[in-house]
Amino acid sequence: MNVIIHVDEIFLKGGNQPFFYRALIKNLSTVFSGAIAKRIEGAIWLENFRNEDFDKLQNIPGIANYAPAFWCQCELEEIKSAVDKIEEIKSAKLFRVTTVRSHKAQKLSSAEIDKNIGQYIAQKYNLKVNLTKHNFEAHIDVGKNGTAVYGNLFEGAGGLPSGSMGKVMCLLSGGIDSPVAAYEMMKRGTEVEFIHFQNQTQVSEQVGEKIFDLVKTLAFFQGKSHLLIVPYGEIQRQIIMKVPADYRMIISRRIFFRLAEKFAREGKISALITGDSLGQVASQTLENLSVIYEATDILKLSPLIGSNKREITKLARRIGTLPISNRPYEDCCSLFVAKHPETKAKLVMVKKIEQGIDFGILDKIAPISYYIGSN
Repeated sequence: MNVIIHVDEIFLKGGNQPFFYRALIKNLSTVFSGAIAKRIEGAIWLENFRNEDFDKLQNIPGIANYAPAFWCQCELEEIKSAVDKIEEIKSAKLFRVTTVRSHKAQKLSSAEIDKNIGQYIAQKYNLKVNLTKHNFEAHIDVGKNGTAVYGNLFEGAGGLPSGSMGKVMCLLSGGIDSPVAAYEMMKRGTEVEFIHFQNQTQVSEQVGEKIFDLVKTLAFFQGKSHLLIVPYGEIQRQIIMKVPADYRMIISRRIFFRLAEKFAREGKISALITGDSLGQVASQTLENLSVIYEATDILKLSPLIGSNKREITKLARRIGTLPISNRPYEDCCSLFVAKHPETKAKLVMVKKIEQGIDFGILDKIAPISYYIGSN
C-alpha cells in the first residue's frame, strides 16, 4: 500500500524544513523495513508499505496525520478511479470533497474538481454532501508531478522527528513513568539513550528481559537505542549501612544523577530525562526534587512533571510499554522505599549524611553497553 503523511511542527521551521524532513524520512525508512519514503509537495509519500504496519504510524514522532493514498494525474477520470479505491467510501453516509492545489498551473481549478468529483460520488454511491457533519472526506492534493487521492485522515503523535534536536539520556527504571518520559522527549525531536541502575540483589534473566523489552519497544520510535546497564551493588551496600532509612531514596537518586551525568558527559550528551511527576511519590515533592536535582549541574528535563498517573498510564498503554512495566521487578528505587520517607529534605542534612559515603567507588563503576534495535 501507499501512505501519505503530513508533518506536524516541521512546517514552522522555515528554511530549516529540509533538515527535519530528512530526519523523519530516515526514521520511517529505518523503522519500516522495505518501505520507501520520499518528500512530495506538502507531505511525505510512503511506498511499498505493509498493511499490517499501518496502525504503528500513529506513534511515530513528527507525524500530524496520515492515510492510505493513491497516485494519479490531474485528470477527472483518473481521480474518479482513485476515489473508487478508497475503502471508507463503502460505508459512508455523508461526505465532502476537499481539493488543495499546490501547483496552480493545473488546468482544473479546486472548485471544478470539488464539483465534478462531488457529483460523481453522490450519484455512484448514493451519498449526500454535508460539509460539516460528514463521516467521509475525499481529499485531492494536486501537485506539479501528480495528484494524491485519499480518504479520512488518521491522527498521528505530532511533535518533531526523533533525532532532529540532539541526544538526551533517560534514567530508565522498571516502572511506568520513565519509559513514557522517554517517548515524550522523542516527540520533542531528541534521540534518547538509556541508563539503568541494576538492583544487584534481584539480578535474574527476567529482570534483564524487562529492561531490554522496554528499550526495544521504545527503539521502534527512533530506529535504535543505546542502553547502559550500571551495576549498583556496592553503592546499595553503602546506602543501607550509612544512610538513615527516611533519606535513602533521596541520596540514592542523587547518586543516580551523579553517575548518569558522568556517562552522559562522556557520550557528549547535555541533558538527563526523568519520569518525575510532581507529588506522585515521596521523592517527588518540590523540596525533595530540589535537593535531588542539586547533585549535578547537567540540565534535567522532566516532561511528565505536570501529568497525573491516569494520563501517564494511558500513554504507556498506547505506546506499548505498559504491559512490560507491569511485570514484577524490584528496581533500585523500590529497594530504598522507607515506611516513613522524608518529604521535605534539607540540603544541609543531605550533605552531612553524604560525608559518610565513599564516593570514590563511583569512578570504578563501569557500565555494560548495548545497542538495541526495534526488530
